[in-house]
Amino acid sequence: MQPDPLRVLLIRPPDPLQESALLSHTRPMNLAYLAAALRRAGFEVAIADFETTPYGSAVLKQLMDTFTPALVGVTAMTPTIASAAMVAGEVKRLCPAIVTVVGGSHASALPEQTLTQFPSFDYVVAGEGEVTLTELCLRLRDGGGCRDIAGLAFSENGAVTVTEPRALVADLDSIPFPARDLIDYSRQAGHSSRGFSNTLHSTELFTSRGCPVGCSFCAIQATFGRSVRFRDPARIEEELSRMVCEHHFNHVVIADDTFTLQPGRAAAICEILGRSNITSWNCDTRVNTVTPELLRLMKQSGCGKVAFGVESGSQRMLDVMGKGVRVEQVRSAVNWARAAGIPHIEGNFIIGSDPSETLEELDMTRALICSLPWTFVSVAVVVPYPGTPLRERMLAAGLIDNQTGWEEYVIFGKRPGWRTEHFSADQLLQQQRSLTRSFYLRPAYIASRLASIRSWSELRYWATAGLSYLKWYATGKA
Repeated sequence: MQPDPLRVLLIRPPDPLQESALLSHTRPMNLAYLAAALRRAGFEVAIADFETTPYGSAVLKQLMDTFTPALVGVTAMTPTIASAAMVAGEVKRLCPAIVTVVGGSHASALPEQTLTQFPSFDYVVAGEGEVTLTELCLRLRDGGGCRDIAGLAFSENGAVTVTEPRALVADLDSIPFPARDLIDYSRQAGHSSRGFSNTLHSTELFTSRGCPVGCSFCAIQATFGRSVRFRDPARIEEELSRMVCEHHFNHVVIADDTFTLQPGRAAAICEILGRSNITSWNCDTRVNTVTPELLRLMKQSGCGKVAFGVESGSQRMLDVMGKGVRVEQVRSAVNWARAAGIPHIEGNFIIGSDPSETLEELDMTRALICSLPWTFVSVAVVVPYPGTPLRERMLAAGLIDNQTGWEEYVIFGKRPGWRTEHFSADQLLQQQRSLTRSFYLRPAYIASRLASIRSWSELRYWATAGLSYLKWYATGKA
């Protein structure tokens, strides 16, 4: 094949848990944003999503022969970095002249190690990629050097060069709307978000980027630091209009880390959602940024679920991880959401979010889980992601097995390659099953879910979710 210098292929690699019906599966909106920026610069772009399209060498070869890209960019989080390197290696085997680039939270946190460990990558784009990747593609097209491009890492003469960090995009509204037309909206396993079947025609919408809080376990810091930037509600309304008119989406996953950081702004977006012809939407947020009035407005505008990141029922744990909330605020927020009539309320918890967590503190978490009217709870085992303060602390304490492969860095379905001060890897998994069982296998919970079913589609969703949970509980595999 003869690579075309004006063509760029962006790839989401296979995920070891992509077939799990227990987990949420979203679309590669990050690649759609990159594609839109590259299009604006004059490039032709294609997206290959190997979480929806089965991956194989023959499939990749056919795509490469047909599209003939000069550059292939692969996105990866920590569990998929080895998979991304495998895809890049196959690209190089098919055509060594093609430039391979990796981006995402893992490579952003460990640019030098990524290039050393995975030589199939030519470049790392660290942090936000829209400007950096576009500059790189333009420079490669024109035959220029790349040493002065901020936010880049590359190998040269056996050494890795890391350029100065790229400043975050100050004006998010300067970035074009994501190229949703390039995304494969084939049906995926599981759900876009718990409670919403992937039979819905749903898409993700970002109204902001980043989070200012800086919880010790959160990998978002590797990409955005402790910052948050907001989009203009007028631009959000324009994007929603296009989503409905051009793509006929009926459900929106608001993908912000904390949708209600600015309650007044969130209220304005609720008004926009309410008149957008979107049937339903859901979001993630914090218990200390909602009020009864805002939650009622969210319900009126179509909010079908609000998910709260809680992590622990122990106030000491919340304090040491830097969560910045009180247990009393958790109780208030959940009860306000229930009183507002929001159909689904989710609580996200982490076992070992600080390695000093004790059994007594896990019992506090169990009590909090079982005392509130959640629809769903997610109980994850802590994962010490690169770029987090938690990982540095666990490495210093000798709590992480150095032989653990990056593909093992998942919250469900595998035995962790690390421990905490009071729990072995096996005990962490035992506690995960125990806390989850304490909530989902209560007769009152099962009866309430059965009583809430109003259609055959809801029955199919809950039956699939229930069977997936029982499979995980019995086998430990998602």
